[in-house]
Amino acid sequence: MQTTIRHLTAALVTTVLSAALALAALAEDVKAGAITIDGPWARPTVGEGTSTAAYMKIANGADQPDRLVSVASDAAGHVMLHESRMEGEVMKMAHLADGIVIPAHGTVELKPLGLHVMLMGLKAPLKAGDMLALTLRFEKEGEVKVDAKVGAGPATSAGHGMHGPH
Repeated sequence: MQTTIRHLTAALVTTVLSAALALAALAEDVKAGAITIDGPWARPTVGEGTSTAAYMKIANGADQPDRLVSVASDAAGHVMLHESRMEGEVMKMAHLADGIVIPAHGTVELKPLGLHVMLMGLKAPLKAGDMLALTLRFEKEGEVKVDAKVGAGPATSAGHGMHGPH
């Protein structure tokens, strides 16, 4: 009888923990009106580095395009929308003062070596497993708050797209 109760208790605990982990994974994606933010993540800082980049997929389910006009974070002194692009044989970053258009019924991916959120003047280093609070400001949808998980994202590979101090 005690063995059966132990097995049932262990099964219940395992089920509850699995459900909690599934909910935690789902909590990373955010839906606000027609905008869906999928898989937000940020790179950990290197040593005492004061800058990093954040990435995510942004989908717009509306019949009209929207524009990500800015991003803010209490964790950084300055946050900008950037694009990395090759100019000749040199990779350069450009500030996107006009923001990023999210097409109607379309998706834009912010990813290493492409569009990204650049965070500079970090108030503390970011370690893998930390959460980074971001406020995305859209032209039509307004403010959308997301928590980006700090760590290696799905699009990273060793040595590619790393951001160091600017």
